[in-house]
Formats: sequence, C-alpha cells, structure tokens
Amino acid sequence: MTIVLASNTGLSRNLEHAGSMFFSQWLVSIHMGNGTRVELRIDSPEECPVAAVSATTGGVGRSVSRVDEPESDRTIEEFVLESTTDQSAPELTDHPIPIETVFSDASSQVYRFDRDWQHDCPCTAIEEFGHPIADVEAREGALFITCYVSELDDIRTLLTELWSQYTGMSVERLIRSDADQGDSTLVYVDRAVLTDRQAEVLETALEMGYFEHPKAANAGDVADELGINRSTFAEHLAAAQRKLLPNIVSGDSG
Repeated sequence: MTIVLASNTGLSRNLEHAGSMFFSQWLVSIHMGNGTRVELRIDSPEECPVAAVSATTGGVGRSVSRVDEPESDRTIEEFVLESTTDQSAPELTDHPIPIETVFSDASSQVYRFDRDWQHDCPCTAIEEFGHPIADVEAREGALFITCYVSELDDIRTLLTELWSQYTGMSVERLIRSDADQGDSTLVYVDRAVLTDRQAEVLETALEMGYFEHPKAANAGDVADELGINRSTFAEHLAAAQRKLLPNIVSGDSG
C-alpha cells in the first residue's frame, strides 16, 4: 500500500513570492482510483453577491443559475433565497451590485443581478479547469460548492489554484466513486490540527527523506537541520503522527 502526501512541498516556494502562507491541509491518497466528489467551503468570498446576501439576510441561497451574454459583456444571474425567519422579503439595496427582486412568496424570494461576464468568482474559477459546478449554496456568508473531478492530479491542481485565490477556502469532503471502492481510498487530513512546530518537523522530515526506505536522512540529520536535539525531534514527530495517523488508518474520508 502506497501513501502519498500532497503537501505544500514545492508549492510554498512559489507562493512565498506572493506573501502567502503554506496550506493548512494535506491530501492523502491511498491507491486512488478515478472519480471524486469534491465539496468545498469558501468563507466570505468578496466576488460573490449570493454569499454576501446570505450574510446580511441570514437566508440560504440556492438554485443559482446564470446566462452569459458575450455580445454585451454581461452575465445575468438568478438565485433563490430561502428565509429562515418569518420576516418579509428583504430589499437588497446596500450591495455594490444592484440586485432586484423577481419573485417572492411566504418562504423564499428569487433575486436577479447582472455583472461583467469576465468577472472572476469561485464558480467560474472552478469551471475554467473543466469541472462543471454540480451544486452551490450560500449560508451565513459562506459559499458551499460541489463538483466532480476524475483524477487525483486534477484535484491537486484545482485546490492549489483556489487556495492561491481564496484564503478562506477549506475542503469539506472528498468522496470517491463507488466504482473505485474495491481498490482505493481517499482520505482528507486537516493539517490545522498540527502546531506550527509539528508541521515544520514533519515537513522537514519528508523533504530530507526520513520516511524513505532506506532512509535518506536519520533522526539526527533532521534534528540538526531544525536546530533541535534528537529527543525533541522524536517528541514532535510522535505528536504529529498521533494526530494524523488515526484518520488515515481508519480510512475516514470526512
């Protein structure tokens, strides 16, 4: 069984030039097959009026649809806002993009707005990679997006690009296709459970080949690189493994 950690290694060097911090998550693949449902959360995306409306009204934005009009360089979007209270439909007058009410009843409202058709937003950013949006929902200012990706390398590419654009992005779940259940497991590991020091120790050990067979570096080599003694290195490494390995061994996909 082969475990591949898709960490920020090799990526952080490029992102440092933009002042970005390394990723707070790792993608772990155990003999991954094709077909994965990717569920993402993006907190407070400034480019999304639907998310902004959900934040100011407390409602839930669903059924987002759009029509591009290249000749006029505009895109028309509609969405349904489901009310969570008994209050009447709010008038959305304080948003940078004018939003008009198209329909309203006791439980929901349909709103419409238009924007520049080349305006970047999370959904179009995903679709530019060839992954159609399967579902999108906005709650309390956060955008929840679902799409399907066929290959692991494509997931890495997509997440790398989205993390570079949206600092509030996190992966909710990765669910592999039932057709692949017999020979693969996809596990999502939240690197935020590690302290900064534990993450640094684990990443340095990976980069120096401590986990390779035969080892490219021993505990003393890694400890020297980190400027700590061997016992401190062992303590940090053991703590990191206790936090990460249970999720991998149990095969929990999130």
